[in-house]
Amino acid sequence: MSYSATIFSIAVLWSSMVSNGLERAALTSPQAAAEQITQCGTGAVDIRYDDLLQSYVLSVRDATEAQLRCIETAAGYHDVELQPELQKAFDEIRAAKYSAVYQDHAVDWLSSRDLLDKVPKFRAGVTDEVAFSREMEMFCGPAAKGALQSEYGPRTISPEWLRKIPLPPRAEDDEAISCLMATASVAGFELGFIGNEAFAE
Repeated sequence: MSYSATIFSIAVLWSSMVSNGLERAALTSPQAAAEQITQCGTGAVDIRYDDLLQSYVLSVRDATEAQLRCIETAAGYHDVELQPELQKAFDEIRAAKYSAVYQDHAVDWLSSRDLLDKVPKFRAGVTDEVAFSREMEMFCGPAAKGALQSEYGPRTISPEWLRKIPLPPRAEDDEAISCLMATASVAGFELGFIGNEAFAE
């Protein structure tokens, strides 16, 4: 699963914490995003649907390193494929952008609920990840129970847990998701999703 696919899933689930500008980017169609990317000066952009990621992928031809930031902005939340020599640099640009955005939202969300100083502590390489994931679930309340328990490990939101959430989510579901994402961000415990299959049903 690519970084941008993960970010798209987070954006859908954590919509209450995303700024208006990012919400508009998430709603950009793949066709519109592809057209915007070509305006960065790239070659043609092919659009395909990835069944595994459950999302569209924009394959950009003939891009240059100087165009990467423009491409990232134009693509919105859509996954982007570039020449191998450019992909890593693009992913780093995207990671830096969204990490900062979600960190700020996480701090604001937890602070507004007087939870920031109570976030469980995680130390990479020291803290047991399974035990920490259980602590996060307890911290985020009954609705979060089982969210980090699946065959994919403690750093992945359980697809089965997600499928049980009705659309639109109930208030307690939205609160649990927001709490998990905010807590993980502040604690430095990276969470991922298995595509967007929870929203395809």
